[in-house]
Amino acid sequence: MPTWNRVAWLDRALASVLAQQESSWELLIADDGSSDGTWASLCDWTRRDGRVRCWRHANRGPAASRNALLRHARGKWIVFLDSDDELLPDHLALRREAIAAQPDTELWLSPMRIVGNPFVPSCMHPGEMIHVDRCIGVGMITVRREAILRAGGFPDTSYAEDAALMTQLRIMGTRTAWLTHRTYVYHRDHTDSITGHHARQTRPSWQHVVAETVAG
Repeated sequence: MPTWNRVAWLDRALASVLAQQESSWELLIADDGSSDGTWASLCDWTRRDGRVRCWRHANRGPAASRNALLRHARGKWIVFLDSDDELLPDHLALRREAIAAQPDTELWLSPMRIVGNPFVPSCMHPGEMIHVDRCIGVGMITVRREAILRAGGFPDTSYAEDAALMTQLRIMGTRTAWLTHRTYVYHRDHTDSITGHHARQTRPSWQHVVAETVAG
């Protein structure tokens, strides 16, 4: 989980992970050069639970931060969470069940539960507003660590890194399946979330990515 100046929402995100029904997890967090007390809050969380591990570096952006965390990850599966969003308590348990039922699947996709305005400007069609359900965001992705490393991780750009990763996984022929549960809570109910998340809101339709991936 990369974070940058999100101290106001950080506790909600981390508490949602500690509240998971599934207890076998590690939470890796990169403070991307925050100046608002985020690091102090993270240090407090690491003292509360040893499964929470944190690193701090100069501002690099979310893609570079996620790639750094991938190198530290010890688990076989990667689930993403932005620091101003949250997970419902069964988020990880449902993914463990799905993985056990389909062990050959390496990429799972799922829709997100939206809190706040669900419509955003489309970067594909200027002047058009589209539903967030038509966008690609890291919150919808659960991926085997080996697969994301084979894909080269997130491209080190400031825009569309999640869509680019999805495209690369599709090109590689990554076996993909779909979960219908909306257990990732995507918050668009505060001003900073609308501006700070604009890039991930205006990706090409995830339905198109899913259809193309499954079809091969």
